[in-house]
Amino acid sequence: MPHWNTITWIIIVSVPLIGIISLFISSSIARRNKELLETVTRSNRGTATERALVLNLLKNGIPAQTIFHDLYVKKPNGIYSQIDLVVVTSVGVIVIEVKEFSGWIFGNGKHSQWTQVLAYGKEKFRFYNPIMQNNSHIQTLKKQLKQFEKIPFFSIVVFYGDCVLKRLISFQMEHFL
Repeated sequence: MPHWNTITWIIIVSVPLIGIISLFISSSIARRNKELLETVTRSNRGTATERALVLNLLKNGIPAQTIFHDLYVKKPNGIYSQIDLVVVTSVGVIVIEVKEFSGWIFGNGKHSQWTQVLAYGKEKFRFYNPIMQNNSHIQTLKKQLKQFEKIPFFSIVVFYGDCVLKRLISFQMEHFL
C-alpha cells in the first residue's frame, strides 16, 4: 500500500510542478517577446495587432532599426496622417496598413468605402478603402521624404482576425504602382 501512496504522491506533486514550469516558460517567453518588441516600439503603442505584426517581423529576421511603428506624419494642410507600419528595405519602403476585422469584407478598388458584414447580413459597417488609405500614407511620406523620391514604395494591407474577403473586385496593377 505505501508503494501506491508514493506513486500517487509523485503524480500529485508532478501535475502542479508541470503547471509551474509551464507558467515559468510562458512568462519567460512573454518577457522576451516584450523586450524584443520594445526594440522597435512601446508595448502600449498602436494596436495589439500592429504590435503582433512588428513582433512577427522581428522574429523573422527583419532588423529593428528598419521598422517604424505607429508614425504620425504631418500633411501640408497641418493634419497628421497616422501610419501603422513602415519597413525600410534594400529594395524600397514598405508601407503597411493593418486592419482587424471579423465577418465578411466587401470592397472595390475604385470605391472609397468598403463594407464589413456581421451576423449573417444583419449588421453592416462602412469603412474607408484601406488601399486608398495606404496610398494616401505613401503620398504623405513621399512629400515629407523628398530624398527618397526615387526609391520605390510598396503598399501592403494586412487583415487580421476572423474575416473573409468577399468580392474584392477591380484591383488593377495601377492601384499598386
